[in-house]
Amino acid sequence: MEPAQENRRFMAALGIGLLIELSAVGLLLPSMTQQPPPAQQQSVVKITVQQPPPPKPKPPTPKPPPPKPVVPPKPMPLSPPPPKPVPRPVPAPPKPPPPVRHVVQHYVAPPRPVTPPPPVPVLPSAPSLGQVDAFRVAMRNAVQSVANQVYPQAAQMAQESGTPEVNFIYRDGVVADITLARSSGYPLLDNAAMQAARIAHYPPPPKGFAGRTYTVTIAVIFQMAAQDISAD
Repeated sequence: MEPAQENRRFMAALGIGLLIELSAVGLLLPSMTQQPPPAQQQSVVKITVQQPPPPKPKPPTPKPPPPKPVVPPKPMPLSPPPPKPVPRPVPAPPKPPPPVRHVVQHYVAPPRPVTPPPPVPVLPSAPSLGQVDAFRVAMRNAVQSVANQVYPQAAQMAQESGTPEVNFIYRDGVVADITLARSSGYPLLDNAAMQAARIAHYPPPPKGFAGRTYTVTIAVIFQMAAQDISAD
């Protein structure tokens, strides 16, 4: 294709050059038809046809690179068979919650300090029956001596007499829990008998009575004094 184009260009350039020369000749023809003066010589017109410059040598066509070796495509690996469905693991049943233990707290009282028992006093030997009777007579005389002092005046004016019995607890010269064991029938005499037992001065306990508790019953005599006949 390229040599043909060069030839066309060359022919076009040649045609253009001919046209230029023809036009130049056409311009010179009228002047040439006129009669030149005899003294003048005919001028010679030179027509030069310029040839187009030779085409530049075409650079050598580079050799096409050698074709690359056709590497056959690697065979696609066969797709592995689909995996077998794995059965889902069966979830283990939930473990039952541990039993709730109810802890019942029992209050345990701290042990009380053990106090040693008080020493047991060493009591003297028990008194004999004779000593008990003698001491009972002494306490009765003490109460009776006071009874004569607390004999109510109103009871004397009413000529009330009687023998009420009082009961009390005796321990180491002190009496307590005085009660009326038997009434005389007269409230004034009964109250006077308990008052006498409360304020009487008892003798100190003899040996063998100290540290012991006794329940004593005493009969208190309230009797009007006999009138003196000689006094008349």
